[in-house]
Amino acid sequence: MSAADVQILRRMWEEMANAAPSGVDPEAAERWWHPEIEYVEDPRWPGSRAYRGRDEVIATWNGYLEVLGSTKMEVEDLVDAGDGIVALVRVSGISKGADIPFEHLWGYVCRVRDGQLAYQRAYWDPEEALSAAGVASP
Repeated sequence: MSAADVQILRRMWEEMANAAPSGVDPEAAERWWHPEIEYVEDPRWPGSRAYRGRDEVIATWNGYLEVLGSTKMEVEDLVDAGDGIVALVRVSGISKGADIPFEHLWGYVCRVRDGQLAYQRAYWDPEEALSAAGVASP
């Protein structure tokens, strides 16, 4: 991936993170996500599966927010992995209904195509994301 692709993902994560409490903005998704985006959940996630296309991915992320409630996303690092980028993103908040605080550092292996996020694979363990992308911990 190029330095430009890393910057694209940095701007995307920042914009999407700012909108996280209210859900995925379809206009932002159109700007940042490739029409054929593929999002793959970590197999540890209950009912995990893969989603294809903006509409499916928007619905999935909005579904997370319905369950998790007030959520903050913060990019801790973006690691150039050659043919991909590993995004280390801290997700925290207070769960909806139960009012239980949560915080977790996720790893995402990402690929950019035509200036937009085209592939994103979630890893519960950020070290697994780095390993899958063939890079050492930052």
